[in-house]
This record gives sequence, C-alpha cells and structure tokens, in this order.
Amino acid sequence: MRTPVAAAVGAAAVLLAACTGASGGEPTPSDTTITSVVTQTRTVAPTYVPPPARTVPPLAGDLKPPQGEKVGACPYIASTPADNPQTNIADLDGSHVYRTTVVTTLHPIGCRFYFWGPFYAIVDIVPRTFATAAEAHNAMVLTAEKTGSQAQARTILPGLDGVVFRTKFYGPDGDQDWACAFAKGKVMVVVHTDRKDLAFNAVGIAKAIAGKF
Repeated sequence: MRTPVAAAVGAAAVLLAACTGASGGEPTPSDTTITSVVTQTRTVAPTYVPPPARTVPPLAGDLKPPQGEKVGACPYIASTPADNPQTNIADLDGSHVYRTTVVTTLHPIGCRFYFWGPFYAIVDIVPRTFATAAEAHNAMVLTAEKTGSQAQARTILPGLDGVVFRTKFYGPDGDQDWACAFAKGKVMVVVHTDRKDLAFNAVGIAKAIAGKF
C-alpha cells in the first residue's frame, strides 16, 4: 500500500506600496512584503512485503518436519481436548489434530497443526515482530490485501481489531480458505485455517490466542 502524504502549495502574496512623484520609482525594501508557503509532495512506499500465499504440504506421521519446523507443543493454545478441554485447536477448527509442530524460523515462534489421516495442515499461527506498532498494523493490512481477497474487519478483543480474508492454505481449496490477522503492539499474527465455509473458526482461534501476544 502506498501511503500518500498530504500536499499543498500556497500562493505567494505580494503587497506593494504606492509610489509618489510624477516620475514614479522603484519601491524600497520597506515598501514590499512577500509571503510564500510551499509544501512538497512525496510518496512513502511500504517497507514490508508479505510472503506469497501458499498451500502447506502434508506431514505424515513417519516423516520428519521440514527445516525450520519441529514437533512440539504450541505455546499459545492446546492442540486437543485431552490437552485442554476448554480451549483447543481441534474444537475451534472442528478437526482432529494428529501432529503439532512449532515453526522456529519465526519471531516469536509459530505453530502448525496437522490432521489425522491425510496429514494435511488444518491450522497454523504465524507471528512476526516489527519495529513499531504502526508497522505491525500496516503489515496486517498489507497481508490481507496482497495475499488474500474479500477482506473484512473484525473485532478480536475489546480494543483489538483484526481482519479476515480468503487465501491459500489447504491445497484442494485453492485460494478460498479463511484466515484472520491481527496486530497487537509490535507483533502481527496471522491465523490460517483449512475452512473455506466460515471465517468464524479463524476468528475464534485469533480470540483464543490474542492474550498470549
């Protein structure tokens, strides 16, 4: 997104005092008042480029996770009702969770949850830290605009807004899976789901984890 900076150019106002004498004459410095206001125009390009939307390949139970990803519990939310009966990914997404990994290349770390059977990814949590809260907010907007479609504002928690959008995640769904992004302080978080029917699941997961950031 290109952010316009307001610009205006003011007209110069010149007031010349009348000259006396039959032959006229040049006005003296004390006879002339000149006022000039000039404001330049510039365009600020966004510094964050969201990574391209992509589908996540399956991770069968006997396969080692790809580089930068390792098997482990997610620090933001439980995987199954056995881990936490009140709040967990299986219930919030409406799918069984077979494997959970953490994505160590992100700061803070991310999480990914895989289904039983075909072993495809059903949810992931992708946080990124920025230098300022304003940059994190702008990154949230850019992520929805550049990697998705049908973006809509959502309230995640009181005083914390986010956006939902359709994007790529589960291969057979194309670019129709719902995701939810929010920015809390300097951290922008994206929750991808394998659900193309409802944005409700992505928003529910975002609400459940927002307090951890």
